Amino acid sequence: MVIRTGLARKPWTNYETSNHIIAYLDILGAKDIICNDNNFDFLNHLNMFMEDAIEESGGGVFPREEKIYIKIFSDNILLAIELKENDEQRENKIAILFNTVANIYNEILRYGYLMRGAIVEGEFFHNDIIVYGKGLVEAVHMEEKEADVPRILVRVKVSESNSYYYLMQDADGEFFLNIFHLCNAFDDVAFKINLLELLKKHKNNEKIKAKIIWMIKYFNSWFTKYEYRIMNQQRITDEEIENALK
Repeated sequence: MVIRTGLARKPWTNYETSNHIIAYLDILGAKDIICNDNNFDFLNHLNMFMEDAIEESGGGVFPREEKIYIKIFSDNILLAIELKENDEQRENKIAILFNTVANIYNEILRYGYLMRGAIVEGEFFHNDIIVYGKGLVEAVHMEEKEADVPRILVRVKVSESNSYYYLMQDADGEFFLNIFHLCNAFDDVAFKINLLELLKKHKNNEKIKAKIIWMIKYFNSWFTKYEYRIMNQQRITDEEIENALK
């Protein structure tokens, strides 16, 4: 039994935040899906998305022993990696988080979902009960108030090589994570089909439609970018968009 003593009682812990790179993600439209998930189909798909994305991120040049804190609350996903002062692994850790987030996005897009979020560097603390910190507050604010369209905003200082490989700059000057840089072969075909299906499904909702149109423009800008793709370029044409909106 805990004896309530008001201000006379002091906490026995001495927790402090530390510097992390933090990603806060939101699956768009998932709230309605969850409320109607009578067969728990979305619940199990969500678990599958995360397992597959994390497994993909643990291979290749990325060390499997790197610890990524991951917490899923409903349709929100939180990831964090601690960055120590003068961390020799800083760029590698940032790349790991970028890679994991891109894999999560690519995985859910294969199934016709969009995502919005933010990646920041800031103070963060977590244990089995609490997630806390200025960095988390900033990431949540950016996702809710600034990301707007289905992009992952990035406000982290990175090396030139990581910036070139992972980031793109939007029309408003914001940098966002280039998820398509890490997609698998033939994903572009599935992405095209899913984006057109989403557009058809939400053609009467102007707010959602604007988000999908932004994603289509991003898709076209990336998958028609390089000449070596000239024989197999995927593009969502104006005619296809018009047909989806009929």
